[in-house]
Amino acid sequence: MFSPTKIIACVITALACLSIDVECRTKYQVCVVDGRGSFRKAAKYCPVLDGPDSKVECVIGLDRLDCLRKISKGKADFSVFAAEDLVAASNLQVEVLVTNEMRYTNDVYEYEVVAVVDNDANIKTRYDLRDKRFCHPGYGYEADWTQILSNYLEVSVVPQTCNSALTLTENRISASSKYFKSACKAGPWVNDPVLDQQLKNKYPNLCALCNTPSVCSMDDKYWGRRGPLLCLTDGVGDITWARLDDVRSHFGITPGSAVANPNDYSYLCQDGTTVPVNSTSKPCVWVAKPWPVVATKRTSAQEIQEFISSLSHSDNNSWQSALLNLIETYHLTIQAVKPIEAIESYLARANGFLSAYSFPGCHPPRTIKMCTTNNLENAKCSWLREAANVYGVEPDIDCLKADNKSHCMEGMVNNLVDIVVLPPDMVNEAKTKYNLKTLFYETAADENDKYVTVAVVRANSNIKSFGDLKGKKACFPKYDGISWNSVVHTLNSKKLLQTCPFAKGMADFFSASCVPGLPNGEYPRMSMMCKSGMYDGDYGAMRCLTHANGDVAFVSKYTFESYFKDLKQKGDLQIDAKDYKILCENNTDCHLSWSPPGQAMIRSNQSSLWIKDTLDVFLQMDVLFGKNFKSLTTPFTLFGLFDGKPDVLFHDATGKLRDVPKYKSTDTMGKEYDSILENYGECVTSSSAIPTLSIFNVFIVMSLMLKF
Repeated sequence: MFSPTKIIACVITALACLSIDVECRTKYQVCVVDGRGSFRKAAKYCPVLDGPDSKVECVIGLDRLDCLRKISKGKADFSVFAAEDLVAASNLQVEVLVTNEMRYTNDVYEYEVVAVVDNDANIKTRYDLRDKRFCHPGYGYEADWTQILSNYLEVSVVPQTCNSALTLTENRISASSKYFKSACKAGPWVNDPVLDQQLKNKYPNLCALCNTPSVCSMDDKYWGRRGPLLCLTDGVGDITWARLDDVRSHFGITPGSAVANPNDYSYLCQDGTTVPVNSTSKPCVWVAKPWPVVATKRTSAQEIQEFISSLSHSDNNSWQSALLNLIETYHLTIQAVKPIEAIESYLARANGFLSAYSFPGCHPPRTIKMCTTNNLENAKCSWLREAANVYGVEPDIDCLKADNKSHCMEGMVNNLVDIVVLPPDMVNEAKTKYNLKTLFYETAADENDKYVTVAVVRANSNIKSFGDLKGKKACFPKYDGISWNSVVHTLNSKKLLQTCPFAKGMADFFSASCVPGLPNGEYPRMSMMCKSGMYDGDYGAMRCLTHANGDVAFVSKYTFESYFKDLKQKGDLQIDAKDYKILCENNTDCHLSWSPPGQAMIRSNQSSLWIKDTLDVFLQMDVLFGKNFKSLTTPFTLFGLFDGKPDVLFHDATGKLRDVPKYKSTDTMGKEYDSILENYGECVTSSSAIPTLSIFNVFIVMSLMLKF
């Protein structure tokens, strides 16, 4: 039995936990982001932290910025962040403190970037770079070398232009092309291969120094971290932009095999001086990147710092070693930050790092106004905007909230917003009612992730073909949606409709049905089975089929399969999947259409310049934050859960963004929905298949016959 004194003490402790910001847990919570391949470590090491002696437990984060949100909301205590994550946190005004650096060398920074010149090029100051030959590390490895850092030299020394007739990317390319005599800037300049080649053809001097100028790709000898140094010391270029640790290795300053003689080269400094590469003086650094860090809330910063500093691998089977394996990338040294610092002051210590994010853009600024439909979408859009900014993606995204997708489309007509992502059901409405067009598709590799329209009937029904559907009770998710339009197209192409227009033909073909959203008063029999919203959408159409005794439901194949699984999980065993099947004509023709999970729609009158700028922004974000991200852990999840909710802003099933509906050009699946809409055809009734001749036409035919 507990004594009254102990009970009172417990109550006081509980009240203290509720009234002040005190963590009343026995374990710290580390937010873990699983990496790629061999860096997927949560399943291996998190269970070790569940042991009774462990002082830590895992909280799984979807990405690094998700961990930042979890810490700010009190759902985690600490995590590891890259320097770019800290910039995003500062811009979003999320307060965390930096307690420890995660180093894998004894250097003060993860890396520093320098400019190295050939002494024979007569470059003494930054102003001598005009008309010189530039060896650049290139593009395509943003995980280690963001565009902000790779373009820092050019943004610092090259006069930037804001030609309104050029995209922002081309403005930057054009300025460098005019400034330097030649260069090797290998790798993708933009993510659209066709546009990338067009730009390289237009500005060939920026590929002229490459080993294969006509290709100018990531396979080039002079691409990557060591590539620009080889470009310089092979005598091809006059100046290079490279990491200091690579420079020291290349010239043998650090132990190892030297590739070139350092006596012929110097560091170019921002203050108008040069320093010999072989000098004992400290090299002049243009920009330094801070180490990854442990960050936490202000209230627990001191405890977390002491705790992290105490960890070691002394016992590889211990929970301490398991925690280190979770938070470290390589074998490293954990350095306590003294004193514990706020983000801004910590980053300010890294030479040039914050200034790299503060260069002014074009005026007036170009922004892409993206329409969101709820607070969660707007929040994801805001985090996406900041994540994109710190990786050098431009133009900026602006996030504007409307009540629903229809209001978004109205806003686009009135030039209030520029882009909205729509499901397949709203695409035709966007095109016909609002005069919108597709900018890009959310493509999917797996057929199960596409919207594949099928006709679902009872397994024991005598319906064997679409002709057998005449007079049957049909359940549709939505009027003018993908299922409705696909059925109209199918019946029309088979000449099964007896009357026009299409809606009347459908009303005459089917008996009492449910078509949610049908214009009021039109063809009332097509709404007879509907029941106050219960049968709206794909799941509603399946409920219409299974609960209201419909004869056929036109839904996605995914819905057909998942509907019965969900019923089973809820304990509803009265409806069995075995009692239903997909209608396949001739046992082969089993789908009416297919579509990607979603499409981004824009105004049809947008300029080609705006389209190039905007498409490249989303393709860049796909490369950085999509499912094929190149870093070990992703800073942001473009396609996946956001704060635990699915399909926010983009569809989780999306594999990658493309300006064509297919994930791969080799996809041969027929009946693509956009193609169906473009080739809808005129309403052709079955009675018009054999044209009837008027009296006038009869006389013409008879007179022609008499002539011959």
